[in-house]
Amino acid sequence: MIIALMGYTEDVVGKKFGVMGGSAIYSDGTYYWRRDTAEYVENYRTGLPSGFMEHGARMQWSVPALSDAEILEIDDFFESLRTQG
Repeated sequence: MIIALMGYTEDVVGKKFGVMGGSAIYSDGTYYWRRDTAEYVENYRTGLPSGFMEHGARMQWSVPALSDAEILEIDDFFESLRTQG
């Protein structure tokens, strides 16, 4: 987990699920995703980018441990997005 966000997210498509901490951000160092992403994929069979799927298969669907420096770099990226504008 890169950014831990408390709260409860609800399915914005069909109200089928809710996820504690659903807007938290996870990363494997290459891609990032919200905690509630899997629920949308499971409930609505939404597609994921082919690059993500290929990367996941290469990693055997295991998320590697990131160093503190890698986590800070990703966190800095998200902070830069918040301050743009």
